[in-house]
Amino acid sequence: MTVSKDHSIAFAWIGMIAVVAFLIAWIGASTADPSWKFAVNNLSDFGVSKTNASLFFNYGCMITGALLAAFGFGRARYQKGMGNLVGGIFFILGGLGLIGVGLYPSDTGDLHTCSAVTAGLFIFLGIVAVTVVNWAADKKLFAGIGIVAAFLLVAMFIAYNIAKLEAYGIIVVMIWVLAECANMILSSKKS
Repeated sequence: MTVSKDHSIAFAWIGMIAVVAFLIAWIGASTADPSWKFAVNNLSDFGVSKTNASLFFNYGCMITGALLAAFGFGRARYQKGMGNLVGGIFFILGGLGLIGVGLYPSDTGDLHTCSAVTAGLFIFLGIVAVTVVNWAADKKLFAGIGIVAAFLLVAMFIAYNIAKLEAYGIIVVMIWVLAECANMILSSKKS
């Protein structure tokens, strides 16, 4: 019996767990701090809440960031091609930025802002890079999901304030990550 050497499936599951971890953190934080309003308050407001929301959010960002960086490592290491390497590196950097969001709450000023911008920018660039790879590999369905996600994120960046951009943008990113994890699982080598 031959055992598959393709480890990309494991990293796809790590990506899915990252989405679940962030959802748990978000739900836990919003339950702990009912004064927070969706698309009215910034997500980072959870990080400085006087309630347990700060624990949910800050630890949730650090855990999700670590998982997202691991997902990026798996993408860079186990998916073939320069585009996957670049996309994976972007996700590693985006994950590190998300860890920084949890380590440096919004009351720390520039450290938080730098971390949040790093996370958002590199996750966006990772989506674009992987979308190009999917298009070139003739995976038009997954490329289409990436194109829609990228255009939605750009449109939201132009049209929305930060609170709406964060809330809706993170939902778009989570949907894309889940779709891309499914892509990685479906396209893994079978032996």
